[in-house]
Amino acid sequence: MTDDRVSAIRTASTINFLAGLWLFVSPWVYRASSIPNAWNSWIVGIVIAILAAVGMENPFAARGASVFNMLLGIWTFASPWIFRYTGDTGRFINSLCVGAIVFILGAYGSSAGRTTTFEHTPPLRS
Repeated sequence: MTDDRVSAIRTASTINFLAGLWLFVSPWVYRASSIPNAWNSWIVGIVIAILAAVGMENPFAARGASVFNMLLGIWTFASPWIFRYTGDTGRFINSLCVGAIVFILGAYGSSAGRTTTFEHTPPLRS
């Protein structure tokens, strides 16, 4: 993997790490920490941050973590409908934005983290 790819994966992972931390603290920011579904933001936020930390530390292992973060991005995006807080505008927009960011950067990390073992191998002739 080139230095540019490693740097790009680390950058995407760092942004996802920050998004995960933000998701973790957001129930307190939006004064929703006493609402039972706040656990979703705490658990998903910390898992996003942990998986992103894997990508920051070891970009070669980032593909699996990035794919899982893509799924968590979808979950975060869908959470307002699943837990019925679409009427809470701040939390609603927050979940949509964090979910989209985590999904997009996870998709980028998973595609940039692909191994290129066969990229330079000449094609087989029959």
